[in-house]
Amino acid sequence: MHAAVRGALVVLLLLGTAPRVDAQTSEPLRKTDLIRLLSGGALSHREIADLIGRNCVSFTPTARDRTDLGALGADSLILSRIATCRRSQDAQPAAPLAPTTPAPAAAVVVPLQTRVTVEAGSEAIIAVAVRRGGQPTPGVRLVLRGSGGMAGTVGAGPDAVAVTDARGIASFRVRAASAPITRSLTFEAADGTMLTGRTAVEFITLPAAASRPVPVATTRPGGARTRRPSPRGTGWVAGTGRRGVVGRRTAVPLIFEVRDSAGAPIPGLPVALSVANGRLLSPPDHTDSAGAVRVDLEFGPRAAVTTVTATLGAIVRQATLYPAPGPAARLLVLRGRDTVTRRLELDPDATSNLLVIPTDAFGNLLPVRGLLAAVGDGRVLKVVGVTTDSLGGHVTLRPGRAGGSATNLVVQASGLRTDFTASVRARRP
Repeated sequence: MHAAVRGALVVLLLLGTAPRVDAQTSEPLRKTDLIRLLSGGALSHREIADLIGRNCVSFTPTARDRTDLGALGADSLILSRIATCRRSQDAQPAAPLAPTTPAPAAAVVVPLQTRVTVEAGSEAIIAVAVRRGGQPTPGVRLVLRGSGGMAGTVGAGPDAVAVTDARGIASFRVRAASAPITRSLTFEAADGTMLTGRTAVEFITLPAAASRPVPVATTRPGGARTRRPSPRGTGWVAGTGRRGVVGRRTAVPLIFEVRDSAGAPIPGLPVALSVANGRLLSPPDHTDSAGAVRVDLEFGPRAAVTTVTATLGAIVRQATLYPAPGPAARLLVLRGRDTVTRRLELDPDATSNLLVIPTDAFGNLLPVRGLLAAVGDGRVLKVVGVTTDSLGGHVTLRPGRAGGSATNLVVQASGLRTDFTASVRARRP
């Protein structure tokens, strides 16, 4: 805990990511749940593995499923937890299933941070998102239990109430206690609806500035007082390690804080920022009144690590983020080393192999799903093989009638389709 003034801390929210799944949830995870959790970045791999250990999964993964999950970042711990829980579940006798009516998706609470630190007597805004079935849920009336007695006496005032807006976000305005105190505040639905996800926030009130030791200051020529940044108290404090999608803006900003040796924020200091595989959106060049620099970032075109570097004199700190490929936008079809575009001419006496690779709009490679191939005239050309492996999809073609006859060839994969005109050369005399 920093022994310093934080001021009013605005908690930003993670939008568009997978909903958090709490230990309170007892339903087995579906394949779509795992895909959202792995691609959203709201949980670490260890947390996902622990969740699988508690709840198991509702499907028996095939070799293809394991490949797809691995492509999304599932490590050996996650895959082993899936295999272990399925073996245990399959060994139990199946109970007869009674006809049930599908229950509506539970409302999931998605706060960005679980700890808020403010100065005694100041005010903070605690924001939280509510999602149902992965979508923002507007119009939900929430109560922040425990916030009404923050003045130090239980019952000192009513608990804070907020309603989610069109983005599914509710913002609570909370007045900190007049003395140092740590309290757990809980989000509840005003109508008693069960909420899942992270429903609690730790609210920490620090001593007021007047009761804290005055930071040691140095004096410049001319009498100006200045404080030196502490290497231990200076660095990235939020937004690092997150996942996203190439070419898109990060869901939350990165926050870089500068503090002195006593833990107090230092405003007005210049901070140099640079980024690899990304773009800074209107970056500030000085710390604000809270000693922080908030950085909005757009991921670059490569599905590789994005690095943001902050430099303050001799202090250099890096934040890493992990963009994933975007949705499939193009089918790349190769014959040997050549890219096939519109026309395909085949030798009359030899089979031909095509390599099919889906890519996103930036050319990042994607796994092949649902590969299909068909021809219009089987007398001219036949599809004799369709397979997939780690390299992509493979389509094997066998020529039929030679002599320049042509037919159409259709290749589909990952929700995309491409059409070719295929013909067979005439045999040489």
